[in-house]
Amino acid sequence: MPVLGVCSIFMYPKSLLKAIRYAAEMGFRHINIFAFPPHFKENSESFIRRVRDALFEYGLECSLKIQGYTINPAATNPNLRRKSVEEIKYWLSIAEKIGCSSIVMRVGMFFYSERVFKSKAFQTLIENLRPIVEKANSEGIRIFAENYPYPFDVAVLPTDIIKLSRALKQKVYLALNIAHLYDVYKARGLNIDAELDAVRSYIKMVYFSEYMNPWDYPHKLNDEYHQKYLSFLLNILKKMRRYIGTILIIGFSPEDVENAKKILRTNGIV
Repeated sequence: MPVLGVCSIFMYPKSLLKAIRYAAEMGFRHINIFAFPPHFKENSESFIRRVRDALFEYGLECSLKIQGYTINPAATNPNLRRKSVEEIKYWLSIAEKIGCSSIVMRVGMFFYSERVFKSKAFQTLIENLRPIVEKANSEGIRIFAENYPYPFDVAVLPTDIIKLSRALKQKVYLALNIAHLYDVYKARGLNIDAELDAVRSYIKMVYFSEYMNPWDYPHKLNDEYHQKYLSFLLNILKKMRRYIGTILIIGFSPEDVENAKKILRTNGIV
């Protein structure tokens, strides 16, 4: 049976400390920390100690979801690339300090300049990520790549994670965002079963949300499309349940989270 967790974004922008308490009170065992200010105070040792103490007090496992739109270790721009690598290393050190077992990240983006030099950009990405992944693995911290539906992302399809891991010569896991996968499925008509069968050993974490993306909130799809979307999500979870370590709910209020939890339980997922 998968561990049921929640992304702390449901309390954003309020303090992460409140999210930890609420997550425990709602019966979750894992919290995926949305590492964005002001929710998470960067460069504050006292705040980091309080987070670590709160996690211990409430007995929660944790993972870090780090910023995705400002980090690109594949960038052709050397300054952006250097800052991106420094940022990832910083969050790796934070994960170690507060006792998180994993980091969830957007592994890289190929915008126009990166696409023009795609082979070189991919090699640059690997050269930058390999020492980070090696260090994380040596410290018992797993690196998870989250799939995104945009054509400029390195990890769009679940199977993109295989190419990445083989190039790194280190295992990187997939934090499968089913809402993002649904977006790609609608656009491309993927063979979902084949995709997921190929990455079965890589999927240890799955994101579940009633919203296809944060920009939809608070609006949901109309009833017909919402049911199709939920059916897609639930079918994947039922097929992959025995392989998944953690299911993480993404909601944008405590009510969203409780409703998503109810859907999962009603359908026998957890």
